[in-house]
Amino acid sequence: MTRTNISTGGKMEEAYGYSRAVRVGNVIKVAGTCAVEDGKPYASGDAAEQTRKIFATIAAALETAGASLGDIVINRIFLTNIDDSEAVGKVHAEIFGAVKPACTLVGTSALVLPEFLVEIECEAIVEEEAHENTGTTH
Repeated sequence: MTRTNISTGGKMEEAYGYSRAVRVGNVIKVAGTCAVEDGKPYASGDAAEQTRKIFATIAAALETAGASLGDIVINRIFLTNIDDSEAVGKVHAEIFGAVKPACTLVGTSALVLPEFLVEIECEAIVEEEAHENTGTTH
């Protein structure tokens, strides 16, 4: 089976030696993603806006892998403040509407930077022939 690594060019991807997403066959796994813009934390203090930015980053990686947000079958959402679950849940509902992927929401004590309130990882499944191997997105 063909393996395709997808990068968004983020500093941490290179420094920590990982891909934003990896596609093997018709399965795409997206690494834990936080809200970053121009190499810096985005929307510090606003979990809802961070969630929107994260899903935009995930959407770009999925597009490179030949998929879309509608192909996601599960999201795993990590929050540093579980009180943000309602705001983050509302954004999730706005983005996914009728798709309704499986979703896990977990409170955690910290993420890699203190400005990050939300981290999301996901998995998508697509038709095998939909794959185009471009490998990089920005």
